[in-house]
Amino acid sequence: MLRAVITGPETIKLEEVPLRKLEPDEVLVKVRACGICTWEQRFFRGVEKSYPFLGGHEISGEVVEVGPRVAERLKIGQKVAVARLTRCGECYFCRRGMDHMCANAGNDPTPGNYWGPAGFAEYLIAKGYEIYPLADRVDFTHATLSEPLACVIRSIGRSDLRLGDTAVVLGAGVMGLLHLKLARLKGAQVIVSEPDSERREKALQLGATAAIDPFKEDIISIVKDLTAGRGVEAVFFTGGGTPALTQGIKLLAKGGTLVIYGSVYPPNPLEVNPNDLHYNEFILTGAIRHDRESFRQATALLSEGLVEVEDLISAQIPFKEIEKAFRLAIEPGTYRVVLTF
Repeated sequence: MLRAVITGPETIKLEEVPLRKLEPDEVLVKVRACGICTWEQRFFRGVEKSYPFLGGHEISGEVVEVGPRVAERLKIGQKVAVARLTRCGECYFCRRGMDHMCANAGNDPTPGNYWGPAGFAEYLIAKGYEIYPLADRVDFTHATLSEPLACVIRSIGRSDLRLGDTAVVLGAGVMGLLHLKLARLKGAQVIVSEPDSERREKALQLGATAAIDPFKEDIISIVKDLTAGRGVEAVFFTGGGTPALTQGIKLLAKGGTLVIYGSVYPPNPLEVNPNDLHYNEFILTGAIRHDRESFRQATALLSEGLVEVEDLISAQIPFKEIEKAFRLAIEPGTYRVVLTF
């Protein structure tokens, strides 16, 4: 099979390698599409430097072969999404129901010190528990959004968002817009904070009540006006750094939750008045990765057509043009770029 390896900043090579033998609890998948996430983009740009790296974790494809110990009744040719995250089932966190925090998670180095989820390849061997069936109606390209959608489902779940609530989403990239879509699906009014005018317009098209430029407008006053002075029940941080987080806390209503979904670079400290937590019962929490249940929910939402993701895909690029795809993916204003096979 052919696979892509990121060997250094802005350096990708395609190499041909043999397929290893399938273990009894594994599934061989023919990769049909794989998204280029911001995580892989950091390796391409040289921000992450653990080379050589086998990227690609937003994966869809079809089943080619199924090991005899795989519990799921998979059929050859079946359309699937792949959740590339180790879940040993035996560590403290897995036993506690926090399989997304598995102490043995990660992608073990392969011969040659290569490591990574390895979805940028013509074929992929995955554990049976990593395979999630999809309805035939789901486009392979759209199915690559199963993984980010699953992560956002966990983020929404970290809040106590209810029907009729109001939420603020900080940032209107792919993850911010997925938060918008899911919060709307939960029956909430959504306000988006985003400095880029085109992304603000996109948020409004997707159902945001308001889209605010945090650098040019008084977001606190606008949010208070839209909520009769209360503030919002939930704030979801997907970008903007520590200043956005500081602003986000000021938008909360009593009992409100701020979910830190995105990572913060540089990780400058966040100043919090402890009395705000005490008197207003604010909740500050984080959300990372997906778990088994959120991935199941994501594939169900896509299979039933309850969440559309076509409007979050900027381009589809053939796998052999992967360098071109990466250069497009890192351009400002680009949403998701998906490799096709």
